[in-house]
Amino acid sequence: MTKNTFVNEISFGFNNTFISNTSNTKFLGLVFTNSLSWKDHITQLIPKLSKACYVLRCIRPFMSQDALKSIYYSYFHSLITYGIIF
Repeated sequence: MTKNTFVNEISFGFNNTFISNTSNTKFLGLVFTNSLSWKDHITQLIPKLSKACYVLRCIRPFMSQDALKSIYYSYFHSLITYGIIF
């Protein structure tokens, strides 16, 4: 191995286990990229939020305003605010 050789996998630990370099990883429901951008996390979050909007739109004629707020905070709002401190 020369000085300028780049190693994508390193051998370490028990039984020479290989750990490869990845561009993103999911940890506690948040997607982290090696560039620390939110693009991949947002890409995974958009379909969930779209489903929540669809459900709220479908049940709107049948529920009271208070029930809709409760459903909004339990599903849509919780998806948005989870991990916001990061």
